[in-house]
Amino acid sequence: MTILSVWSVSALAWGKTGHRVVGYVAQQHLSEVASQRVDSILSNYALEMSGNFMDFIKADTAYRHMGSWHYVSIPDGQSYEDITPNPKGDVIWAIETLIAELKTKQFKIVPNEEFAIMVLVHLVGDIHQPLHVGLAEDRGGNSVKVEFFGEESNLHRIWDSELIDHQGLSYTEWGNHVNRGVDSTQVAQWQASTVIGWAEESQSLRTACYDFGEYTNLKYRYIYRHIHTIEERLERAGVRLAGILNEIYG
Repeated sequence: MTILSVWSVSALAWGKTGHRVVGYVAQQHLSEVASQRVDSILSNYALEMSGNFMDFIKADTAYRHMGSWHYVSIPDGQSYEDITPNPKGDVIWAIETLIAELKTKQFKIVPNEEFAIMVLVHLVGDIHQPLHVGLAEDRGGNSVKVEFFGEESNLHRIWDSELIDHQGLSYTEWGNHVNRGVDSTQVAQWQASTVIGWAEESQSLRTACYDFGEYTNLKYRYIYRHIHTIEERLERAGVRLAGILNEIYG
């Protein structure tokens, strides 16, 4: 059994734009009833803005224990069932627990319903980023030093934000772009998957994140190879978030 390591909390999420895209896409797939009920609970943020809340509070020591909730480390060739769970929690455990607490309205790992929704928005986004189902030895790509158009960076940061921000789109432009052409059959297929299934998808995609070889100044060729993956992961995250909220509130 493999014991999970602790990553730094310095780079543990899609960037601000990515999380807003996930919430924006989810909003497009909510039922009218679910949309009204969620909006009535979220007093401080609209759904598309709430995904960044978990990053806003991470400097507060009262929430430092949530650091490990952003990710899970699973070695190559192993599954979630093969590892020893992190005693502080991981992204799979946190999502499943939040869903259960939102259904029962018995909140134990978060203070209240609004807080639970905002954390859920964030973590459903995170689990769809391939390097959030990462390798402990390089901290999900945080320790892999590369450049992005000549500027110092690391592989995790490139996937969290730089591939997205380089496109120069707002979160609504991104959301409208990735949401085009997604029909009801596709939505149903994506929403039928389990949380562990979402993690398995990310794990299957992560090897390709390292496909730059010795050329560590990543530019247009790297973007071209991976931008479709970014688009689909953001879309799947939003659609699946909507599925959860529709089930609870719709």
